[in-house]
Amino acid sequence: MFRLLICDDHPPIRTAVRLLAREVAGGACEITECSSAEELLAILEQGRPYDFLTLDLQLPGQSGLDVLAQVKRVRPSLPVMVFSADEAPERVTEALQAGASGYLCKTVSEQALTEALRAAASHKISLPANYARALPSPGGTPDLPLSARQREVLQCLLRGMSAKQIARVLGISDGTVKSHTVAVFRALNVSSRAQVVLEAHRRGIPFGS
Repeated sequence: MFRLLICDDHPPIRTAVRLLAREVAGGACEITECSSAEELLAILEQGRPYDFLTLDLQLPGQSGLDVLAQVKRVRPSLPVMVFSADEAPERVTEALQAGASGYLCKTVSEQALTEALRAAASHKISLPANYARALPSPGGTPDLPLSARQREVLQCLLRGMSAKQIARVLGISDGTVKSHTVAVFRALNVSSRAQVVLEAHRRGIPFGS
């Protein structure tokens, strides 16, 4: 059962995501909808488990990135795909830096939205095509030289967790998290959280199950 939470203040958008998600999941999909940041946070604080959240970055009354930060404080390990009308690459980077596990523009086709939801159900990252092209196509996906713990840190990074959240969840010190994060960055040849997500997308690395 794929448990999807949709937060968007436009009913037609929620309807489109709901119908396509049910089509992708073949009926094995449990969907909860809300239209404001207040509703979203109230739902998350109830403790009910969700596998994925689609979040409108243009919710009324609050900055979308502020809402994302609040979501990550309440549910640090919940993968979030932001859904925005802003296609600027810098907005995508800001969202990934803030903890998003993916980004989708509202101008995409129905097919692209379907593919993004299918990817979400398979724990894969979705990013705008023009943004994903920022890196060249890989020549294969060689095994990363990471320890088991470093792979756990990578998974936490892909889910948008902060260093302190990773330390708490994995039961390790902040310093150890920093050391493992440096190792992850080095293995992926990147220098930021946003680039980690982009490179994971390029390599087809999922964000866990």
